[in-house]
Amino acid sequence: MLNGSPWSVGWGVPGDIPVPGDYDGDGKTDIAVYRPASGTWDVLNGSPWSVGWGVSGDIPIPGDYNGDGQTDIAVYRPASGTWDVLNGSPSSIGWGSSGDIPVPSPDAIRRFFF
Repeated sequence: MLNGSPWSVGWGVPGDIPVPGDYDGDGKTDIAVYRPASGTWDVLNGSPWSVGWGVSGDIPIPGDYNGDGQTDIAVYRPASGTWDVLNGSPSSIGWGSSGDIPVPSPDAIRRFFF
């Protein structure tokens, strides 16, 4: 609800995965989708923007991995057990095995990235 009134917005295409989060750190959840076919993140937070981060088969795992109050774009690559986080400077760490299902825990993962 926006100002107490229901509202809706069209954002995404069939096959997109919703990945809401506070991508700009303003304290409000932003509308966002991850497009698995292209590895593209589309975020609507005032000014729509898009970034490519991921490849086909990746699993989106957004979270605040560096504790700055903003949702970071991140994917888990099951084929290699790699977490790839984009939060200012890209980070990647092997943490998992093929077939694992990621459950992001920003406090635990932060120890490995920073």
